[in-house]
Amino acid sequence: MNIEYLKRISIGATISSLISIAPANAEILVEPIINFADPNLPNQSFGFGIGRNPPNTLVSWNAPDVSGEQNFLNDTGLDITNITLLLFPQEDFLDEEVIWADVDGDGEIGRSNFFSNFVVDNDFTFPGRGNTPLIDITGGVIPNGELFIQQLLTEPDLTVSSGDPGPLLVGGAYDGIKVPEPSSILGLMLIVGLGSVFVQNKK
Repeated sequence: MNIEYLKRISIGATISSLISIAPANAEILVEPIINFADPNLPNQSFGFGIGRNPPNTLVSWNAPDVSGEQNFLNDTGLDITNITLLLFPQEDFLDEEVIWADVDGDGEIGRSNFFSNFVVDNDFTFPGRGNTPLIDITGGVIPNGELFIQQLLTEPDLTVSSGDPGPLLVGGAYDGIKVPEPSSILGLMLIVGLGSVFVQNKK
């Protein structure tokens, strides 16, 4: 997703009434994890969350949350090629600064089996929202129909008990490539096949 496009995409946010559970630290560090599915975790439709909306539509949710410890099914009809995540520190009822950072100590911000490129802008400003740390995740693909994990690590650990909303307000949007219908794929194969026959007949 072009970061400049975020200035124009629609945004829908449901902000919960939250009580800060974070200890008094100078900064709260947040890191996104997008990995292969874990066979020990339950599955959930990606369409239940960020994927329930069309591509390039920004939605928001509370995180982290134990309900996020699950596999998500990419049922968007797209091969997902980009996920953009934003933090809204001015609305998450935490007193500390919230930024994207290396939480797991591997020397990089962001970890993924699917994507290789994590572009961080902790000084990004969303129109009308003020400072909104942004991370743009590209350089790979989550195929349509693929199970995957999308989680947020935090330092200090802000994971809450089951059923409670996390204290962070996070926004996200995705983009991708439409998966061709089976009939379209068959038609393309037929055209390629006939083309090969025509070329051979000319020899």
